[in-house]
Amino acid sequence: MFSACSNDPKIVETFISSKNLPSETIKEAELIYTEKGKVKVKIIAKKIERYTATSTINFSDGIVVHFFNDSAIITSTLTAQEAIIDEKKEQMMAQVNVELINQKQEKLNTEQLIWDERTNLIFTEKLVRITTKDEVIFGEGFESTTDFSSYKITNVRGSINIKDGNDTLN
Repeated sequence: MFSACSNDPKIVETFISSKNLPSETIKEAELIYTEKGKVKVKIIAKKIERYTATSTINFSDGIVVHFFNDSAIITSTLTAQEAIIDEKKEQMMAQVNVELINQKQEKLNTEQLIWDERTNLIFTEKLVRITTKDEVIFGEGFESTTDFSSYKITNVRGSINIKDGNDTLN
């Protein structure tokens, strides 16, 4: 007995469509953004996939983003499990266990954070938790410059003061 199989060319074409495949894949990479010859942003990723059909760059295996000031000093660091850069919108959306830490060691935690390259703002409409040396602030919605030196929370849900020494949280 013989059996034969055939493949519908249209089904095969949709399965291997170049829209679904990256045009470029890079592992263990660093991307550096400069402005007027000065490093502004350094992105470190285990895996980068560029999709020319959609003008997106995917970071599916973790990302670290260092933001620099004009003196080449790191002002803040963003980490996330995933990120997508939309090259047309000039925005990066970081997702899943997102953390942003500034020079004062203040920390923002959220599940999604967007960096707009044009305005140099970082923002989200998602729930956020900001931890400083004195308090923990909870809210929904956040906006800041990339250095995370001053920020705005649009819907504060509460805060907890932290005391020094052996005291507990209030």
